[in-house]
Amino acid sequence: MVVYTMTKKQIMRVTVTVLICIAAALIIIFAVFGSVTASAEAGKMPVCRAGRGDNKVALTFTCAWDATDTGKLLEALSAANAKATFFVTGEFCDTHPDAVRSMSKAGHSVQNCSDRNIHIKGMNINDLIADTKTAAQKIKALTGKEPVLYRAPFGDWDDKALTTIEGMGYIPVQWDVDSKDLDDPDAASVRKRITENTDSGSIILFHNDCAVTADALPQILTELKQKGFELAKAEDVVFSDNYITDEKGVQQYRPAVSASLPIVYCDYDPDLDSAFEKMRENLTIQQIYDLSSVGRVGLVDLIKSFLSEPELYAVREATYEELMECYLTLVYAAENYGCGGTYTEPQNEEIPQIMPADEPEDDNDTDEYVEMPYEDDVPPIK
Repeated sequence: MVVYTMTKKQIMRVTVTVLICIAAALIIIFAVFGSVTASAEAGKMPVCRAGRGDNKVALTFTCAWDATDTGKLLEALSAANAKATFFVTGEFCDTHPDAVRSMSKAGHSVQNCSDRNIHIKGMNINDLIADTKTAAQKIKALTGKEPVLYRAPFGDWDDKALTTIEGMGYIPVQWDVDSKDLDDPDAASVRKRITENTDSGSIILFHNDCAVTADALPQILTELKQKGFELAKAEDVVFSDNYITDEKGVQQYRPAVSASLPIVYCDYDPDLDSAFEKMRENLTIQQIYDLSSVGRVGLVDLIKSFLSEPELYAVREATYEELMECYLTLVYAAENYGCGGTYTEPQNEEIPQIMPADEPEDDNDTDEYVEMPYEDDVPPIK
């Protein structure tokens, strides 16, 4: 038997080396698990509805099984001049490639609904990433476009899955209006369920492999259009950036405002930009909120006394979408950085708040979404 002997110095060196290795291993373990824990925020929600006031709604179809009724759905959408989003699985792409191509060729959107139509809640992160990438590759091969939206099969989410999907660059999309076409064979009740519950920014859920959906869809589209809704693809309804999603899944637009003034409302039209900055200078917070109930003519009447002619012209000629974007930034800036009597002149330093932090909040200080003034020929939404 061979016996090894070590001096005290050698024993000390070995002990220190072992402790360093153990400490390094623990740091790596905690870093890996800590990163997962930190990224999985509690109570996260996918986008169920977009908080917008322009009457756009998203028509969405989940496609995971057969494609028997796809042709009828596309015909109904074409007849109504409506666009939709089809959330397809990779397996659907494998078995019905022509249907996927026809969806894309008709001008509709084809988005990701997993590869194998599986429950992603509790799924291993690496497996989820691999499944999502596989589906995306199949969709791109058939449509030529990368999907940017993701719908969890069965609407089954958890925080870890949601964070993973967002980390891959997708916007996670659910729905707020469920047709229940898988469970309800009556076309009249499916139609009523949709038309009575749809609101501006709604995301409507259908399934492509349901005879009741194909039967009910033409009348649904007609009634939604009669109510003034614009029938659009999901990516044209949800906000792609500068947004937050509340605890109910309602997506709220929150423009990115720099930490230093001046605030930019419109970076391509200086007259429109200065017009909205002057609105913040001259209007109180309540007057700004009240702009949501006036049309373009009412808006011009209210602001013409303090705008120059070029600025007024810019307001008159701006599109509804341009005015809406500027107005949302105006509301956010007024609530957070001051307006009217609380307005502070722009300067290159930290933005002043509406009131000192130790003063009580004003009743009008709210984070609630405020709609853009409606065009004069479009009635306000009830």
